[in-house]
Amino acid sequence: MARTTPDGDFDGPPKAPGADEGEAGARLALLLALLAAFTLLTFLAVSSGSPSDVRQRPRMLTTLATATGPFTGAIARGGQSCCLEFSLRLAAWLAPILAAGILASLAIPGNDPGARALRLGCWTLGWFLWLAGGPVSFLHALN
Repeated sequence: MARTTPDGDFDGPPKAPGADEGEAGARLALLLALLAAFTLLTFLAVSSGSPSDVRQRPRMLTTLATATGPFTGAIARGGQSCCLEFSLRLAAWLAPILAAGILASLAIPGNDPGARALRLGCWTLGWFLWLAGGPVSFLHALN
């Protein structure tokens, strides 16, 4: 059913529950800000150390793969079995957290500011923890 103003004027099509025009943009902006920060951290991590160590690392590939979260450490070491095993164990914990954050951000109903803040908080926390898996994986890969 179409929405109307108190005067009876047409106010556009009905909105889906919990929909907000700016929320999708806010999610994208939060994700891009997190990616930018963790990409910088990744670049700094793979660029530090002795010159011979730095030359052996795929710096550009590792930096571009920041979105892979806990797998960036394994990528930095060329997929060595011990680093990949550590990344897989870390991902086993972080992937469900990311999925829960994304699903919660889609499932929480309501148009009020509290519901919107909760949706964005779940989204941000899920992605933050997933991306933080990159620096944690470096603790194993770059030691």
